[in-house]
Amino acid sequence: MASKEKEEKNDPYRVTARVWMERIKRGLKYRDKIKKEQEWGRLQKEYEGRYSIQVGGIDAPPINLVFGYVDTASARIYFRDPHMTINPKGAESIGAARIMELDVNYAFKALKLKPTVKQVLKDALIVSHGWLKFGYVSETGEMLSDPGTEPSEYIKSEEIFINYVPWEDIIFDTSMSKNPPYDCRWIAHRIVKKVDEIKKDNNYKNTGRISSNIATRDLKDGEDKNKADQQSDSDSDLFEFWEVTDLDSKKVYAVCDQSDKYLREDDYKYEMKGLNYSMLAFNRVNNKPYPISDCFLGEPQWLERIKLRFTQLNHIKRWNRQTSVEEGSMSKTEMDKMTQGIDGAVIQRLKGSAPPTPIEYAALQSEIFAVDNLLQADVDAALGQSDLDRGGPPKTNAKTTKYQLQEQNQGTNVRQNSKQDVLEDFLEEVTDKYIALVKQFQDTPKFVRITGMNAKDIAATFAKIPGVTADETGIKFTKEAIRGEFEVDAKAGSTLPLNRENKIRLLETTLDKGPALGIVPGSPIGNAVRKALLRELDIQELEVACDEQEAMEKKMAQQPRPPQPQQKSNEHHVIHHQGPPARPHPGGANAGPLPAPSAQ
Repeated sequence: MASKEKEEKNDPYRVTARVWMERIKRGLKYRDKIKKEQEWGRLQKEYEGRYSIQVGGIDAPPINLVFGYVDTASARIYFRDPHMTINPKGAESIGAARIMELDVNYAFKALKLKPTVKQVLKDALIVSHGWLKFGYVSETGEMLSDPGTEPSEYIKSEEIFINYVPWEDIIFDTSMSKNPPYDCRWIAHRIVKKVDEIKKDNNYKNTGRISSNIATRDLKDGEDKNKADQQSDSDSDLFEFWEVTDLDSKKVYAVCDQSDKYLREDDYKYEMKGLNYSMLAFNRVNNKPYPISDCFLGEPQWLERIKLRFTQLNHIKRWNRQTSVEEGSMSKTEMDKMTQGIDGAVIQRLKGSAPPTPIEYAALQSEIFAVDNLLQADVDAALGQSDLDRGGPPKTNAKTTKYQLQEQNQGTNVRQNSKQDVLEDFLEEVTDKYIALVKQFQDTPKFVRITGMNAKDIAATFAKIPGVTADETGIKFTKEAIRGEFEVDAKAGSTLPLNRENKIRLLETTLDKGPALGIVPGSPIGNAVRKALLRELDIQELEVACDEQEAMEKKMAQQPRPPQPQQKSNEHHVIHHQGPPARPHPGGANAGPLPAPSAQ
């Protein structure tokens, strides 16, 4: 024990728990500065429909353009689970790569990672970045890192966890990092647990004097006060602390503001590349630690559009709510009846007086509609999302061709492809870290279901690999079967929605490349592609005609072929042509061939 304390004292990278809390507070101060500049708290509220817009002292009814943008952008680039391709680095890893590819793609479905990644994607679009945390918890409860929350019900049995972490719960080394998390020296994760829970947890020490510190936590600008109130009014006392992962010392610490001692101090044992965190960001800024969110770029124009729409609605309502009457022509009771607007009400006025007339206001400026369109065009130019992307009708006329429509959509497709590429790189990083955890901790056999292969093919492909057992439904493997180095690649476009438009595009591409792939008209594959394309076009007459043609072709194929007549000998029709006699060679009968004539 004494030798360990001496070793820790001589460690040049070791710092006290109090120093770590000071570093975290500096990181919080810088993060909160960026949060205020980019209005992360307000953008989050606006996504939830809570706008604070007033025109002339009157609250303007909101149009939730923030939600509309985020929902559209998310669906356009991440609609389905990705298909990950695992390639071996060397011939000895071919079998292991096939197993890992099956396991990774099975894990995205079995562990329900799509909702988790969607949470990260939403944070990246609203507040510029989102976080995932990776880790392992043993069957005995020993943690290499704290999940922060209970692991997903789908991951508990695996002991490996991949958790979404809210952006407000992560602080990193902003003094040195310009491209987080790849150049971060340390990352701190804010964790909240029940006081009695952390006191009973054997992973933590020095917890005897801790008490609830959530109610006294200062609220930052833009923080959700409803969430803070829920934590303060909880039936259980809650305790906030920070888990720090430090690459300099290769340690994992737990620190809090109530103690100068570590609540936890363990070695960082993960074998994955870098820290056990991944950050998704679309708009990184050179030499700055925090990126810029899409919603921050589009919000000024969105707010102006809401004000313009309120002005339009307010102008229309004025025609129905302000009326002019002659003085003394109606009693107060009659005016009250008129104000109430009850159908069938009888209203009396002084005989000979003019009837009440609506007050006519100046016509609404026509420029207001052009300005509305210009504001939305500015947002589209900044963010690369058009009305067509949001489900609006294309801009067409009687002479618009298919290729012109494709050109209209090409510009936004380029911007979408850029975001899709960033997301696919992020998913490749997630897969790399998942593979590292499986290779390090998969001691017990793990089952992967295989579809599309019969039992004989499954056994022939995988049964001879060490550490693998196969049956008719799939395989079980341990980390012995997945040794080797791999390259991970997300299949381009595999996360996109396979809607009618994309299906037709894929079928058309297949037809165009059919001859090169050996697909000829009339073949089973050619008929299947033809039927699928006509089905997607939803033209019933063509589908019926296709079925009739296919039935006719089958009927003709079943009919016996007539015997072929034998061909007669045509030797007597052959005219034998003889060339001129060969010239004698000057060298005699045994000499070689004559030299070729030279060009004149």
